[in-house]
Amino acid sequence: MTTTSEVDTGTGYGRPKPSYNARLREVGPGTPMGEALRRYWHPIASSETLVAGALPQKTRVLGEDLVVFRDGQGKPGVVIERCAHRGASLYYGRVEDDGIRCCYHGWKFDVEGRCIEQACEPALGRRRDAARQPWYPVQERYGLVFVYMGPPELKPELPRYDALENPAEDEKYFASWPVPHAAVLGMPADFNWLNMYENGADPVHVTWLHSTHSGFQMLGTGTFGYPESFFDPATIADRVTYERTDHGVKYIQRFEVEGEDGEVTEYGFAVEQHLPNIFGLPDYVKMTPDNPDQLLWLVPSDDTTNRLFFSIRTNDPERMVRFVIGITQNGKQNHELTDEERHRFPGDAEAQGSQGAITLDSVETLATSDRGVVMLRRMLLTMVDDVEAGRDPINIVRDPSVVHRTQSGLFTLGKRPAGDDADAPATAGI
Repeated sequence: MTTTSEVDTGTGYGRPKPSYNARLREVGPGTPMGEALRRYWHPIASSETLVAGALPQKTRVLGEDLVVFRDGQGKPGVVIERCAHRGASLYYGRVEDDGIRCCYHGWKFDVEGRCIEQACEPALGRRRDAARQPWYPVQERYGLVFVYMGPPELKPELPRYDALENPAEDEKYFASWPVPHAAVLGMPADFNWLNMYENGADPVHVTWLHSTHSGFQMLGTGTFGYPESFFDPATIADRVTYERTDHGVKYIQRFEVEGEDGEVTEYGFAVEQHLPNIFGLPDYVKMTPDNPDQLLWLVPSDDTTNRLFFSIRTNDPERMVRFVIGITQNGKQNHELTDEERHRFPGDAEAQGSQGAITLDSVETLATSDRGVVMLRRMLLTMVDDVEAGRDPINIVRDPSVVHRTQSGLFTLGKRPAGDDADAPATAGI
């Protein structure tokens, strides 16, 4: 007797070739997102560590190979890496008082690409004005060097953000990673920039990845930091709200803390993303309410790599230290882990990197907890549409007096006296 079993369903056999949304994720010259991103200023180096007269630095931004330097007079410059003369890399050039000199034949260019000397030509180059090294405009703010790589006639103002404006006399900007390989040019990562930027619209990963799955990874949890209830996966869906702002997407994760006198304070852990690639983070180690003080920029190097920059306005150097080492895995920093520990206690690097060099949009299965990610993607695509239609995209600044309001940070939402139940109205908060 022959027995016929049911046919298996849902197997991996015969599935369509997975794909990604190139309109979102490719950033090179001429691509939809690449052209949109070129309408904005992007950090390219830390001001403090880009030392005048020091060796030039080589980097990659939006699929273009660039050299960054500060001449002997202190002016920062960004030029295309390939020398306009015979193509040698200016990374091997020599920075002088008024520019950068190519190692191959001694042609020297200033920070705006003008050829100011041709060492081996008669009269140091009678026609040197005919040579121009491709360059990009730069400005400095908040401890960072910013570059603009878009159409010159559409160059906007370099934006200002209230969280970083008006530092007190004892405050400074911390904007350089305290590790040699990232100190000048930002922290590199080997995957598409949106793997990480979309993570900023995903509070649920904090509840699961940084606590339930891998153990509490944020230093201070349950003691001087956030209470364990902040990470409760059973209540997270009811404690998070998502909304659009004037500048992008924001989520607020609410939680309560009971004081020694029994008074209950409700807080909102808010992360806002300013398109195209900026987001703020509260101090996630020490609860410091009502003092937004940090922004981060995720700058695509190319389609499959990116660099992370930050600026923190503070008078407390430990604030920067908490940001840099505030998340641990099995009590260690990521670079200290064995392969087995990464397997058992994965963190952001493992989760985001394992999505692939470019995540495959066609095989995702999105759910209610991905609402923020969906909102962000739609706004990014609208940004691309605006550029293609000849309109200024979101957050382009034409008035230098404009200061963008930032809504990232830990905020006090309200208080209720000891003994009041959770449904009682709280006192007015922010």
